[in-house]
Amino acid sequence: MTDPQRDDAPILQVRNLGVYYETSRGDVRAVDDIDFDLYPGETLGLVGESGSGKSTAAMGILQLVNPPGRIVAGKVLLDGQDILKASEETVRKLRWTKLALVPQGAMNSLNPTMRVWQQISDVIKAHQGRADTRPRVLELLTMVGLPARAYDLYPHELSGGMKQRVCIAMAIALNPAIIIADESTSALDVVVQRVVAQTLLKVKAALGVSMIMIGHDMGLMAQMVDRVAVMYAGKIVEIAPVREIFASPKHPYSQMLIEAVPSLKERKPLKITEGITHDPRNPPPGCIFQLRCPFAMDVCRSVAPTMRETSANHTAACHLYPEVPDRSAIHAAHVAGNP
Repeated sequence: MTDPQRDDAPILQVRNLGVYYETSRGDVRAVDDIDFDLYPGETLGLVGESGSGKSTAAMGILQLVNPPGRIVAGKVLLDGQDILKASEETVRKLRWTKLALVPQGAMNSLNPTMRVWQQISDVIKAHQGRADTRPRVLELLTMVGLPARAYDLYPHELSGGMKQRVCIAMAIALNPAIIIADESTSALDVVVQRVVAQTLLKVKAALGVSMIMIGHDMGLMAQMVDRVAVMYAGKIVEIAPVREIFASPKHPYSQMLIEAVPSLKERKPLKITEGITHDPRNPPPGCIFQLRCPFAMDVCRSVAPTMRETSANHTAACHLYPEVPDRSAIHAAHVAGNP
């Protein structure tokens, strides 16, 4: 749903995207009918626990879903063009130049037999055919905070944080409009996480790119993103500005994620959510969170909630909140209170 506060058009629009994985016992609905927008210069956080479909959504956007996975439905509009309908050659040209990925697990993403400069140069040469890439590679290494000596090193000679920053350098090599950072800090210790997160923010500010940041750590999201989209079992269940979702989370699953963030101000026991997740091949009728939700009602077991506005710019798929009846009135009141 488009943010009424913004005059600029979304740079990326995902509509009704579905990605399923075929199994002998039925399709696993890894991503099931999701919608969201990404605006120029914005950082959108896509957050949820492992298995919620975050990374699969990214692979669907980039058309990198491998068998037995397949994109079953939806549109991915990049500057108004549906790239799911584009040719393979067109999509190949868009990767790195318009859409770039900072992958999860840098050690598995980098070629262990190639030096750093060769791997970054390959990206540049594949799209631009440039012969002398050394100046550009050194510039990119500087941008991500790596010393010049990293130019000639192999991946195994780098620390985990350095490898991740090489992946960031590769992602920005051709000045893309959108960067998708897929759990780019999850395999690192907390100190290195901060370094990599700061590198991403520095690169975003320097290049003016839009970013989708995928992760499960709501504490990190609070420091990094402008808006948060919460995913559960393949669906987006809440989207809101980051300050608002922390101040007033609507969906019970969002509340659970935020309550799991450790507090420096008070000592509190770890809160455990009861219930089990459903079989992703056979979701129950009604709300997908009903088996774990402490507020589940009879309607939750029969009617699937739709994304509805709970306040301006804040939507959630939950029967606890009726849809806002007059969107224009809320917008006018918001503008009046925030000149």
